[in-house]
Amino acid sequence: MPRRPASASIERHPPRGGGALVPKRAASVKPRSHNRSTDNSFCQFGSAHCGLQRIACISTSRADAGIYRPLLGALADQSDWQVSCLAGGTHLSEAFGHTIDELVPTNRVELTPVSHFVSGDRALDVAETSGRAVIEFSKALAAARPDLVFVLGDRTEMLAAALAAVIHGIPIAHLHGGERTAGAYDDNCRHAITKLAHVHFAALPEYAARIASMGEEDWRIHTVGAPALDDLVHFEPLPVGQLSAAVGLDFSRPTWVIAFYPETLSADSPAAQVEMLLAALYAADANLLILGTNADIGYKTFSEAYQAFVDQRSNVKLMASLSKQWFWSCLAHAQMLIGNSSAGIIEAASFKLPVVNIGDRQAGRIRPSNVIDTPCDTEKIAGAVGRATSSAFRHTLEQLTNPYGNGQAASGIVAALRSFPNQKTLLQKA
Repeated sequence: MPRRPASASIERHPPRGGGALVPKRAASVKPRSHNRSTDNSFCQFGSAHCGLQRIACISTSRADAGIYRPLLGALADQSDWQVSCLAGGTHLSEAFGHTIDELVPTNRVELTPVSHFVSGDRALDVAETSGRAVIEFSKALAAARPDLVFVLGDRTEMLAAALAAVIHGIPIAHLHGGERTAGAYDDNCRHAITKLAHVHFAALPEYAARIASMGEEDWRIHTVGAPALDDLVHFEPLPVGQLSAAVGLDFSRPTWVIAFYPETLSADSPAAQVEMLLAALYAADANLLILGTNADIGYKTFSEAYQAFVDQRSNVKLMASLSKQWFWSCLAHAQMLIGNSSAGIIEAASFKLPVVNIGDRQAGRIRPSNVIDTPCDTEKIAGAVGRATSSAFRHTLEQLTNPYGNGQAASGIVAALRSFPNQKTLLQKA
């Protein structure tokens, strides 16, 4: 039977204080009330005084598409707000699945393509993509003239878009700040965006505390959970037969989903990283569904190795991209998720799905108990896979709840937007 997603309660507002955090297992947290400021500068953004009418969300890859969908829907449901989505990065690339087609959940959101992606996996190519992103997102922001812009996460092109918004004097709301991914330079980008942003929507209280420790004022920080989990509340997996026919793998048999991407700060080369994983999977007595990589340094090396692996086996499929509905259905029917994707840290717990997390790409993020960490080493990966498939380990997940949210992140964000100060106060950071 497929696993139906389950969620946990989440704290809606940040703790005070901060300090350095160390990686640890997460526990569910209880909601608590918000002590709202009584400063006279606070008002309803929708009023004439505050003037919030136009809100834009910036998306640059499939990685943030599913996160944005529930938020875009909630924003569009507000009759006094005009909502747009500026879609750049790999969204326009056929090689990465042309994911712009699945980004917007309603025709009430205006979709604007922003072309700046440079095909290539060298550092020079990634840097050029980001440099062009400053220019092209600047043009898009000048045309859209939003009163507030949402940015998400930690990618280089997202940092570029945030810089463009700063130059245009547009307040920035940052999703998923305060987190740690020590194995990738994305970590630097995330913290840089935090300092550029004016409002922060953190997934966990621990992440909110890290944002506060970076000098951000408490009233700017809101703990709302992970927006991607909002759509899990009403999610129903596709029937196993329909999923099997579409993907080309029999999900009634043990099937492992592979989502493994280059670790950009690793001492090992991209070729060495992917070879160690594939060697561990060589004799797998299971179907393997490999998901294509993001546009990171070294992604072409990964793609070529994956294709060569697939060409030698009938029980392996490579998919450039999957919609959120299809991806979650795969997780619901799969035996485990293997790799270093944030989906293994944030989403898989909702399916009580064992996760083998490889290397340091996600090092520093708080883990639910379904995650088994292992170095990027063939023998150790194989050992972690053996543990993840054991009935004893799976039994420990029966009462697992996801600490990253209860499906109310988008509504919490909308409520927070209604309580913000005027734009002048918002833009003047201490």
